[in-house]
Amino acid sequence: MKTNKLIIGKKILCNAINMNISKEIIIKISQKIDKYILEYHSNSNKKDDRY
Repeated sequence: MKTNKLIIGKKILCNAINMNISKEIIIKISQKIDKYILEYHSNSNKKDDRY
């Protein structure tokens, strides 16, 4: 589920860049993707700690 958010976020970011959307919006999208990346790694580290 988190990987889907990452893929969708990446596509949205690429589209925003290609459409020359304002830098402020691009930064907000990028920050949201960063949050998803942190969540993904945090969850994957928790799974690794179980073993």
